[in-house]
Amino acid sequence: MDRKKVITLFGSTGSIGRATLEIVAHQKESFQVSGLACGENIDLLNRQIEQFRPEYVCIFNGNRKDEVRFDKSKILTGVEGMKEMAAMPGDMVVNALPGSIGLEPTIETLRTGKILALANKESLVMAGRIIKGLLKDAPERLIPVDSEHSAVHQLLQAVPRRELKTITITASGGPFRNRSKEDLMKVRPEEALKHPTWNMGRKITLDSATLMNKGLEVIEARWLFDLEPERIRVLVHPESIIHGIIELADNSLLAYMSWPDMKVPIAYALNGSVRHEIPVKGLDLAHISTLSFHAPDLDRFPSLKLAYDALAAGDSALVTLNTANEVLSDAFFAGKIGFMDIPRIAGEVLAHHRQQAVIENLDDLWYIHGEAGTYTKHLVNKALL
Repeated sequence: MDRKKVITLFGSTGSIGRATLEIVAHQKESFQVSGLACGENIDLLNRQIEQFRPEYVCIFNGNRKDEVRFDKSKILTGVEGMKEMAAMPGDMVVNALPGSIGLEPTIETLRTGKILALANKESLVMAGRIIKGLLKDAPERLIPVDSEHSAVHQLLQAVPRRELKTITITASGGPFRNRSKEDLMKVRPEEALKHPTWNMGRKITLDSATLMNKGLEVIEARWLFDLEPERIRVLVHPESIIHGIIELADNSLLAYMSWPDMKVPIAYALNGSVRHEIPVKGLDLAHISTLSFHAPDLDRFPSLKLAYDALAAGDSALVTLNTANEVLSDAFFAGKIGFMDIPRIAGEVLAHHRQQAVIENLDDLWYIHGEAGTYTKHLVNKALL
């Protein structure tokens, strides 16, 4: 029997992390979990430790170390702990962390030469140029886990790159796709968490509702597939059955279809682009009957346009947009700003920031991140007056 693939999982208690461990449990002859890292859900982490018996564990909040039922000498903490874990022996790291905290574990993983299954889109949004440099000699070491990027990645295996015209990633449209702009002004945080298709974490669910998530995915696609922004398109597809489309030189289209379940792209990444039977519902197209598509409404959902604007402005704008969105998401859930204030204030932060077209080191990146965070918080406090 082949040796088990040794996996480290960052974000083990989130929706992607839980789905990853479902695949690992289903294929227990194929995988061994060497490390688990999470943020705050210690109860679930303890259950995962009991089931998967990792060698090391990392929690983001070191003050909760005593709550973890594990050898205390093997409990790491914070981002530095995750970077240490990424450097440990193993075959693959799955980065399912939410937000900018996932960037440095991504960088450290790629520096070790391991395979990275990436579900932390913020890594590529903030540091796409740096990451592409690390992958220069072996781009196959990064496998996208987002359903849309996995779909495009798989479709591109079927055609010569010279035949590609455009790619299209789809968006469900979130819970408010039929709301008027006036109604969107009144959206409450609990409403934004009711996604019609996907079961995701709090921030990504809000990002889906504003379409900021799709904007970040456009930026991610620009770096993953080395495409000019104008060749990356978005379609609202409420059924979430088609995840990606590629348009070819002869104007024909190839589409990737699957039931909307993250275990599909996760299993593809874990198994090294080889497909196995997995516990996921199949597609009955006769039952589905209708698939619908709509152009995104950039007036009601301007976050998507902000992403294209940031791509045109350069690397510092990408860092700034991501940082502003993180701060504004927290402010919205705290009741400090409204739903439509998120793109409005993000646009103000973008307009204010000092542009730097190319960022090639993390020191510059984190400096811009800090400036953007400070200015966004200033605008949030100003909105409260």
